[in-house]
Amino acid sequence: MKVINNVLFVIVLLSCAACKHRMRLADYVSYINNKENGFKKISQIDGWEFCIQYKPYDYIMLMENKGNFKGYDLEKRKAELMGTAWFNISIKRADNGISPLKYGVASIEEYNCRLNYYLNEASKDIKLVYDKRTLQPISYLFENNYNLSPQETIVVGFYLPEGEYYPEKNMRISFVDRVFKNGIINATYSEETLKNAPNLQY
Repeated sequence: MKVINNVLFVIVLLSCAACKHRMRLADYVSYINNKENGFKKISQIDGWEFCIQYKPYDYIMLMENKGNFKGYDLEKRKAELMGTAWFNISIKRADNGISPLKYGVASIEEYNCRLNYYLNEASKDIKLVYDKRTLQPISYLFENNYNLSPQETIVVGFYLPEGEYYPEKNMRISFVDRVFKNGIINATYSEETLKNAPNLQY
């Protein structure tokens, strides 16, 4: 069974690589980070900016190894990521002012309550609808920057339905903003955008 799975994985990799264009490192990063290409969605509501970045596997690996592929097992890491979908959800004031953790808090108790929510509770307010199936997070991380920057970021991952090796169908991620009461923040990624994602030229 392990041999069969490995063969299927190689076939999937080859078929996907054959139909996508390849980009060098700098061009690839610019493409994924450019909101015009559909991978980054920005919503501005009542003085707040919510940025939801979908992260293809090549993008994730590039951020992990910082462009230094020596000693980094690309195939092993790709196999680990296969069948998942990953996003960054960033929150900040539109004027790049004070950190969301400190904005409007009146006491250290209120600050700690807000911090605890983002560290331990916010994952319950995030879901992904993938091809009409609702998925719950299988991984959640709040990147606490200790107020060193005016932006806070959540990293969240989902298992795709069985048999889906890459995100290639319409998907919508939703985040309920319970802290600042801006309602439900949605970001939609079309099947066309996902299928046309470039590959990184290593």
